Amino acid sequence: MTGIIITEATIPMAIVQYLLPALALAGTAFAQCSNSGTLTIASSADASELASCTTYSGSVAIETGLAYPKNSNGLQQVEVLTVRRITGNLSVTDAIDLSSLSFGSLESIGGFELSGLTRLSELSMPRLSEVSQLNFTALPALQTMDFGGTGITQAESILITNTGLSSLTGINNLESVDTFNINNNQALQNISLQVTSITNALLIEANNGYQSGLTTSFPMLETATNMTFRNCSSISLPALDNVTEDLGFYGNTFETFFAPNLTSAGGLIFVDNTALTNISLPQLVAINATYQIANNTELKEINGFTKLSIVKGALDFSGNFTEVQLPALTQVQGAFNLQTSARIDCSAFDDLSSKNVIRGKYTCLGSRARPGTTGTGSGSDGDGEEESSAAGLIQANLPTLLGGTSLLAGLLQIIL
Repeated sequence: MTGIIITEATIPMAIVQYLLPALALAGTAFAQCSNSGTLTIASSADASELASCTTYSGSVAIETGLAYPKNSNGLQQVEVLTVRRITGNLSVTDAIDLSSLSFGSLESIGGFELSGLTRLSELSMPRLSEVSQLNFTALPALQTMDFGGTGITQAESILITNTGLSSLTGINNLESVDTFNINNNQALQNISLQVTSITNALLIEANNGYQSGLTTSFPMLETATNMTFRNCSSISLPALDNVTEDLGFYGNTFETFFAPNLTSAGGLIFVDNTALTNISLPQLVAINATYQIANNTELKEINGFTKLSIVKGALDFSGNFTEVQLPALTQVQGAFNLQTSARIDCSAFDDLSSKNVIRGKYTCLGSRARPGTTGTGSGSDGDGEEESSAAGLIQANLPTLLGGTSLLAGLLQIIL
C-alpha cells in the first residue's frame, strides 16, 4: 500500500489561507480564557477580554483602584456579559466607588467574595445558581441580591455579615450547604431556607439591629452538625431529626420552642432567652454532651422532655423554675446540677442519684438567692438536697475547719 504524503502542494490554498489563521486565533482565545494566576480587571478593556470567554479557567479580581468612568455622583459600574463559568474565584474588594456589579450570563463560580464595597447597591447575576464559597462582608448599601430564577441552589459555605440586606432572596432556595453564617445585618428581618442538611455549622446572630426581631424558618432541615441561634424572635425546625454536635439558643426572644421530630442532639443549650415560657421536644431520647438550661427568667416549668432517657454529659439547670419532670431518664453520665430560686421538690432526683442513674456529682437546690450553674453552690438551703463527693465536702467546709474565712485569708497572706 502506497503511503500518502501530504505536502503544501496537496493542500488547497484556501485551507492554508484561512484555516491556519483560525487555529492561531483559537490558540490566542484559549490563552485569554485561561490563567494559572488571577485575571485582574482594572478597566473596561480588561472586562472585554473576560467577556470574550464562555468559560474562564482561573480566578478573577476587580481592583481597588478601578479605572472605570464615574457618573455625576462619582459612582462606577461594571458589567460583564457572555462568560458563563469561572472555575476559580471572583473577588471584588475595597472598590469604594463601585455602585453596580453585573454578570449577565454567569452561572457558576468557584468562590465569590465581595468585601468593603461601601457604595455597592446593585448586584445582578440573574443566572447564577452554583458557588463553592460565598463571602459578603461590609456591604452597607446592598439591600437586595438579584440572582434570578431559583437563585443559588448549591454552595459549600455562606458568610454574610455587616450588609444592608433586608432579605436573603437569591439564596433561600439552597438545597445543600456545609456552613451557613449570617450575622450583624442590621436590616435583616427574616431567614427562610430550604436546605435538608447542614454538614458543618449554622450560626445566626446579631441581625435586625440587635432588636431580636429576626424570624427564622428551616422547614425541610433534617440533620445538622452544629447550630447556634442568637437574637431571634422565632425559630422553626419542624423536620429536624438529629444534631450531631451542639444545638444552642442564646439571648433570643421567642416564647416557645417546639421541635416535634428531634430525637437526638450532641449538646442542647438554652441560655438567657428571657421570654421563653415553654420547651417541647416530645421525641428527644438522647443528648450526647451537655444539657443546659440557664437564666431563662420566664421559664417556670421544664416538662417537655417526656422521652429523654440518656444524657452522656452534664445536666445543668439553673433559674427560677418550680417544676422539673424527666420521667424517662435512665442515665446521666456527668454531673447533675439543678438550682432554682423557687421552692422545688428534689425527691425524684434524690432517688435517681441513689440508684446510680446519676453518675457524676449530684446537686439539687431550691430557694437559692443566686441559682448557679455546674460547679457553683453547695449544701442544702431551702427545699432541695444535695449529695456530693468527699472532695466537694472538704472544699465546702475548709474555711470552717480553719476557723473561718478571715483566718484563711491571713494564712494565705503569710504563705504568699
